[in-house]
Amino acid sequence: MTSRQPRARDDMKKRWSIWVREYGSDHDVELMQLDGDPAPVVKGLHAKSITIQKSLFEPGKRRSKIPRYTFVRVVDNSAGE
Repeated sequence: MTSRQPRARDDMKKRWSIWVREYGSDHDVELMQLDGDPAPVVKGLHAKSITIQKSLFEPGKRRSKIPRYTFVRVVDNSAGE
């Protein structure tokens, strides 16, 4: 017979949650859930930055870039099932 019986691993998809903490915040927020590999998404989140202008009277002077997210955590949602 050529019929293939699905393995338990095929039936259960990996589901990931990505939790972040924005700069200046004191709590974590679930940013997204995804089924695929979270590594490229996490790499992109670490690359995000915001520009801060330190001078209110002279815009354009003393700009600095800081990371948008100070904390990025990946949680495996299929582990509890």
